[in-house]
Amino acid sequence: MKKHFLPVLLIALSIGASSCQKCVECDCPLGIDGDACMEDFDSKEDYEAAVANAEGLGCDCTEKLK
Repeated sequence: MKKHFLPVLLIALSIGASSCQKCVECDCPLGIDGDACMEDFDSKEDYEAAVANAEGLGCDCTEKLK
């Protein structure tokens, strides 16, 4: 029984981790707060550009997993 516990645990963790979405939550000084997830964009580069633009406008963005 103990032999099978670790492989089952690793499989469960990998399935759970793959279902997480990489998202960012931004707090902006103008009161326009929001969040965006990587799946909302066509590519990873578009997502990163949007985050960089928000931070360039003075927003404080933090990454979250959903």
